[in-house]
Order: sequence, then C-alpha cells, then structure tokens
Amino acid sequence: MSVRLAEAAGRFAASVAFDQLPPKTRDTVRLGFTDALAVLLAGRHEEVTRQIVAYAGSQGRSDETAFLLGAGRGPAEMAALIDATACHAIDYDDFAFSNHPSAVLVPTILAASSLSDADGKRMMTAYAVGYEVWAELMLREKDHLHSKGWHPTAVFGPVAAAAAAASVMGLDAERSVHAIALAASHAGGLMGNFGSMTKAYHAGKAAESGIRAARLAANGFTARGEVLDAETGLLAALTPKGNCDLKTEARFGELWRAERYGLNVKLHPTVGASQRCIEAVLRLIADRPVDSADVVAIRPRVSTKFAAVMPFADPKDPSEAKFSLPFACSAALRFGSVGLAELTPSALADTELRRLMRATEVIAVEEFDPGYPNATPYDVVHVELRDGTILESPHVKRATGHADAPMGPERLREKFMDCARWGEVDEDLAIRLFDRAQALERADGAGAFMITE
Repeated sequence: MSVRLAEAAGRFAASVAFDQLPPKTRDTVRLGFTDALAVLLAGRHEEVTRQIVAYAGSQGRSDETAFLLGAGRGPAEMAALIDATACHAIDYDDFAFSNHPSAVLVPTILAASSLSDADGKRMMTAYAVGYEVWAELMLREKDHLHSKGWHPTAVFGPVAAAAAAASVMGLDAERSVHAIALAASHAGGLMGNFGSMTKAYHAGKAAESGIRAARLAANGFTARGEVLDAETGLLAALTPKGNCDLKTEARFGELWRAERYGLNVKLHPTVGASQRCIEAVLRLIADRPVDSADVVAIRPRVSTKFAAVMPFADPKDPSEAKFSLPFACSAALRFGSVGLAELTPSALADTELRRLMRATEVIAVEEFDPGYPNATPYDVVHVELRDGTILESPHVKRATGHADAPMGPERLREKFMDCARWGEVDEDLAIRLFDRAQALERADGAGAFMITE
C-alpha cells in the first residue's frame, strides 16, 4: 500500500515556517545559497549559459523575472532554467547524497520569489523544504542510480524544485501536493550525457520544471498523490534492483536531513568524486615536491561507484575533463592546482599534462564507507617515479569542504571571490552579495541578490 509521499511532502511544504527550522538546517541553507550564488557568477558567461539565454529569448519576451542576477529578464520558468544551468555549468556547485541541491533549489527560489515577493526567511524555508523532500526520495534508494544510467539531480530535482516553489509561492497543501506529484512526470536525465552541455541543462530543466509544476497547480492542475511511491510511481520506475523503500512513512519536520547530511562544497571545479584524489595529490606534493618529468605512473584508488561517474580517460575538452580522474590527478601534479584556470582548452592542451593522463591507471575497488556509501573508506594516490620509487599520498577520508570537514567562512569567501572574478563581477559588489547570502534571513527578497545596482 502506498504511503503517499507526495501528500506528506505537500502538507510539509504548505505548513512549515521559518521558526521551525533547526539552527543547523539554517546553516545549511545559508551555505547553499552562498555557494550557489558563487558558481552562478562563475558560470554566467559559459557557452552553455549563452546557449540557454539565446533559447529563452527565442521563446517570446517577458519582464516577469530577473535572470543571471539582473543581466536580463524573462518568464519565471526561463529565469529558473537559465540560472540553474549557469549554477551547474562548470560543475563547481555543492552536492549532497549524490545530488546537486543548491544549483536547482536556489535558482528556483529566486525565480519563484518574483511571483510572491518572498522575503529572506521565506526563501530559507523554501530551500529547507526542497532539500528535505529531495533527501527523502534519494535516501530511500539502496542502490546506485548512476550505475543504472540515471542522473539523480535530473530525476529528483524537479520534485524538490516544485516543493520549494510551492513553499515560496504560498500554495496550500492540496495545490502543493499536485505541484510535487506533477513534477514527478518531469523526471529524466541520463549519465550518458555527462561531458556535454546537457549535464548542466539537467539542473536547469529541473528548476524550470519545478516552477512550471507549481504554477500549473496554483491554477488548479491536478496529479496523483501516490505517484512518488506507488508500484507504478517514480521511485519504483527508477530503482536499479527493486530495493527502494516504498513503505516507510515520511517524517517531514521531525527528521531534518539537512542537519545530518549538510552540504559538500567543492574546492575544485570537477565532479565531486574527484575531490578526495585531488586533495591527496596536492597534499603529497606539498610534503614532497615532485618534478612531473620524473613521473612514469599515477595510480589513484577509488570505489567502483566513484569511477563510474568519471568515465573519460582521455578528455577532449573541459566538459569531459571535469569527469576525468586522470585529468584531476595529473592537473594537480602538473600545475599544483585544479581550479578554473586549469579547466580551459589551453591548459588541457599542455603536452606534459597529456602525457601524465596517459600514464594514469585508475584502480577501482569494491570497498565502501558506511558513512559515505558511494566512496571507499579513503582515497589514496600512488605516484611512481623513473627511479622506481613509489610515493604514497596521504589517505583522504573527507575532502576539505565536505560536510564532515567544512572549509570555514574565510575559505568559502575566497571561493566566492574567485568565482566572481571569473564571472567579471566587481569586487565590492561581490563582497556585498557574499555578505547578504550569509545573512539571508534579513534579506527583503530576491532583489537583494541582483548585480545591477
């Protein structure tokens, strides 16, 4: 018998208030908003963003909602599509439970706020709603969706975005249920499109779908309240081996996943599965400098599940390099950094970097950390030199920026400013945006985060 998750989620979206959010949940929300704004700034000039802006412009003109923090205006759905694509464009955005919540939720909330004049507290509440609904769905699946070919951000993102939009727009419980249930039919996105513009579009499509579902529901459009957990519903359709939990009652407002899982903020603009190995190499060469010319082999050791999301052994462009463990380890060793400057065609064309990538052998193992289920208990990288010496990196259990190893406010500010510089945003304005995100509950509304002041 269905536990009707959509109905529970809809009631939660319509009833929860800011004062009910636990302190750690509020901290997670502020972090998510801050990091999403940072990567939105960094991604606003990327080719995939320009393509989506051009597409949106071809769909007709509207001044309804600002997009790219004031760079243009359009319908709320298009604003969400553009901003979320920009947030995910360089794969520098945060992640949690193998999904990218902030890149979807923050653009959705910014766009929906223009439809309801929501203030900062309401925006924070909506993010918490979206996060909790997303986590509830994802954590019911015991197997690896990526290995089946599903991109979880694209299949669960629309549902979470609809919940967040319903919260921001003040939909009642009945309409919130319909918005969430309708959004389940927007689920879709394949791992096979990683390494292309479509990966970033997955986030954009999720945010756009959430706004559309909420607006349709607000006007009386209906969907089925059991669609998430029915035998013919979303979870059952996605599950790789039939091991998803369709029976446990939801505990929205009692069990706050944002407190337990938080957010993992990236120090490097590459897939989350690469972060530990990058840190391992950087820590190795900090302790023992290595001339890359002396290196004959690099052997990163990761889980099979991490290896599955990094399929590109010989990346042809930056889009593929973000999902390449040979690139991640080789760039860290070659340049001593894996940042925005290293994810460029000119850096990728470096002949020594290419040699190091060819010399990289990924060791994938079936060992998993119960506290970090898709990862090994630690990642380690071995570097073999021409004289036969084999160097072993430190064992990295949690990359800096992981929820269990937070980077701290100063390093978060450094990332924000680096993203702003990459996006050609004035430094003083970037500082103001950072400070406002960190004090989100005091914001008057989405207008506080426009860059055209």
